Amino acid sequence: MRRFFVIIGIVALMAAPLNSLAGWGDVLDTADRVEKLMIKRPTPPPPSEQEEPGDEPPPPPKRESRPAPSRGNEDAHFIQSDDYFISTEDLGGHSYIYVDLAKMITPPSGGTKDEGEFMKVRDGQNKWTGFVWQSRIASSSELRLGMHFIAFNDNQQKGVYQSPNKKDSARGGTWWYAKITDMSDTYKGYVTASGNYKVGLKNIRIPIPYGTASR
Repeated sequence: MRRFFVIIGIVALMAAPLNSLAGWGDVLDTADRVEKLMIKRPTPPPPSEQEEPGDEPPPPPKRESRPAPSRGNEDAHFIQSDDYFISTEDLGGHSYIYVDLAKMITPPSGGTKDEGEFMKVRDGQNKWTGFVWQSRIASSSELRLGMHFIAFNDNQQKGVYQSPNKKDSARGGTWWYAKITDMSDTYKGYVTASGNYKVGLKNIRIPIPYGTASR
């Protein structure tokens, strides 16, 4: 179609009388202008696509966090309110001692020389002893140099003794009793205990000698 209009323009100009070569120059100039007008005419931009309302997908539903399930009378270490830790001796001059999780059968009294009868949770064996502690989980603000504590033994991660993550391991595993000797690494999440052992801040229980305070 473009070439058709160019040819028509040239023919129309040629129909006029031409007296010199200059006239032919005018014809060529006119043809060139017609060609440029046909070629360089700006093309209109394509129509913009308008989004209709409601095209965007609805946002995904928000997930609400569920509270942790209740453990009844157990704390975060799976220790129950009527649990005791027992040993055959006190810490004394030791770096640490092992303690057993137990249930009380006979409470200490003057008639039993202040010893109580306890059944160990792990193996069911009964033992009489006067070294008895109730306990509770310590908060970071309660930690002090020289403080005695009880910690879980069977969950060591990267050289640090961490709190139990399963009930069967907590109640059937090993616990030990020591004291804090270094608190300079609390920003890393642990303290150092006697014997140079690292203990996670969430793995520290405060021992309460039997008869001195309520749980």
